[in-house]
Amino acid sequence: MTQLTHTILTIARNTTPRALAATLGDDTLTFDEAWALTARYVNALRRLGVRHGDRVAVQAEFRLEQIGLFFATQYLGAVFAPLNPAFSPDEVERAVAYLKPALLVQDAARAAAFADSLPRLTCVHATFGSDAVAGSTALAPLLAAMADSVDIDSPAHEDEPQAIYLTSGSTGQPKGVVLTHRANWMRSHLGASRFVSAGGRGELLTFPMFHWAGWNYLLENWAHKRAIHFVFTTSGDEIARAIIRHDPAFLYAIPAIWERILASKVPFDGTRLRSVGSGTSKFDPVLMERIAGRFPRAYRGVFYGSTEFGGACSLIEDEIARRPGAVGLPSAGHEARIVDGELQLRGPTVMSGYFELPEQTAEVLQDGWYRTGDLVELDEDGFISITGRAREVIRSGGETIAPAEVELALRDFPGLRGVAIVGLDDPTWGEIVCAVAEIEAGAECPQLDAIRAHLQGRVAAYKHPRRIVGLAELPRTPATGQIMRSRIKQIVQAAMA
Repeated sequence: MTQLTHTILTIARNTTPRALAATLGDDTLTFDEAWALTARYVNALRRLGVRHGDRVAVQAEFRLEQIGLFFATQYLGAVFAPLNPAFSPDEVERAVAYLKPALLVQDAARAAAFADSLPRLTCVHATFGSDAVAGSTALAPLLAAMADSVDIDSPAHEDEPQAIYLTSGSTGQPKGVVLTHRANWMRSHLGASRFVSAGGRGELLTFPMFHWAGWNYLLENWAHKRAIHFVFTTSGDEIARAIIRHDPAFLYAIPAIWERILASKVPFDGTRLRSVGSGTSKFDPVLMERIAGRFPRAYRGVFYGSTEFGGACSLIEDEIARRPGAVGLPSAGHEARIVDGELQLRGPTVMSGYFELPEQTAEVLQDGWYRTGDLVELDEDGFISITGRAREVIRSGGETIAPAEVELALRDFPGLRGVAIVGLDDPTWGEIVCAVAEIEAGAECPQLDAIRAHLQGRVAAYKHPRRIVGLAELPRTPATGQIMRSRIKQIVQAAMA
């Protein structure tokens, strides 16, 4: 079988055209409707000049029509590049300068906020809906004029890029994780094989759709011709109401979202779910016990992975209680090894590299092995536990945050002599962002709300500190005066113990 991502939709449409494929609120799509929407987007993208090998960047709150845009890029052999809706206009402009897309698509609110930057764009700009800012094309009337069929075979090849997902490097400059059709197809089918028992009731999705895992879970379910149910927000009450409405078989959420679900007062029948999953680099086994109490008939799993590699390790059912804190064994088709304490992975799902960043790619991809940056330990049976990070990037709630980027945005905060951004271990988020402020003797530590307000519009909200600590002096290297984040983290953690 040709391992092209869009064949997942093609097969589902050809075999179960009238089956429910996706929902969001009152909006629904069958597989046949999803195919027709994709065809209109294929024709619209051609009209806008998108060709084989071009990149299409998207920044918008998710709506079902974006599924058509996603599959249309695959059909054309173009590359889908979603941007975080929380990005400020400056962050969007930096991402566009880096990715050099042929087309940038935004929703109306973000297009309006980005209007001042439009004259500097070297790509075509389009806006979801009927209204567009000056210099942009409104997609709704264009799609309405397009046919819902296509007349040529896809020029895409399974070894070509299918998507680019942005993550932060140590400096805060974006790094584009390049995934081929083959790698994404393998991620989807390997993942789909884990929960065949989930039946035909589909999955309730809590991942954001600028993240590879969001699209991956859509593809996993569609590979089994199952529906995927989206939510507008990840509040506990909204997810509880969605469970009542859609009766899903499977639900995956990061620990922070599970806490919201468990705290919700909206009553629902927890015995209907058949599979529940969660995971971060460090997972609290007590949380899984609480999840099991609320969903007593659900098959349970803890999963570990990354944008660069996909799903890598899993810990299933009674293993969770027997090996507390572990992330499990490597998944089918994947190898693992430990070099100088760092976990390295090899398998068919690994990224091709970072877009146009050969040095950064060479740092993490060596002879087919991906260096995760996670420090690990093995037990006597080969089960892996994450003990720390070999690099300074922070992993919080599935997002990667560069300390240097946040520090730079705080350089002009009034009265601040110096600041270090570190990640502190947290059972809910994996890590949380902590600002460590260097303050004069007798001076007061800045308020967290003031720090967060200063960062508003400069960096995305998920990069904002959740805690602030004051030190009289930040440890620095003697030769260069650079702040020593690892030492600062040790000091803060010792003070909190």
